[in-house]
Parts: sequence; C-alpha cells; structure tokens
Amino acid sequence: MDSTLLSGRYTSADAEKLLTNLFNVKKNFHSAKIGTVAFTEEDIKHSEKRIIELDAELKRILAIVKNGNYSQVNLNAKIVFDCCP
Repeated sequence: MDSTLLSGRYTSADAEKLLTNLFNVKKNFHSAKIGTVAFTEEDIKHSEKRIIELDAELKRILAIVKNGNYSQVNLNAKIVFDCCP
C-alpha cells in the first residue's frame, strides 16, 4: 500500500523546514529506541549509526537548497508499506 506524504512545490524556506522536521522525526524515533531496555547493543549501534547518517544526509540536502539560490523546491515523498504476519 502507498501513501503520498509530500507532493508539491515549496519555497526554499518552507522546504528546509519540512525536510528538517521530517528528518528530526526519524532521528527522534531512533533516539527513543536507544533508551529502551529491550534494545540490544547491536540495535543501539544501528540506531546511533542511522542518526549520524540522517544528520549527514539532511546537511547535504540543505546545502544544495541553500547554495543553489533556488526560490522554490519540488518535494515528493511516498511511503510504501507492506504488512507482514
């Protein structure tokens, strides 16, 4: 099943806010899992690594938006999910 999360043209400032908020939600998800007792050391390392990757990716994307002097940015994001038994 698919769900469209973003589909449109945004000002550079709004695109930066949206992207930052989206990335922060995912980073917060991983941060919250790190504090969970049931999490293994391997899981914690994975989440810590993923947070670093998300930070780097967001920094790279925002640099493109800021340094490109774009007045508008098209953002399209779709979530695709399958339910597993």
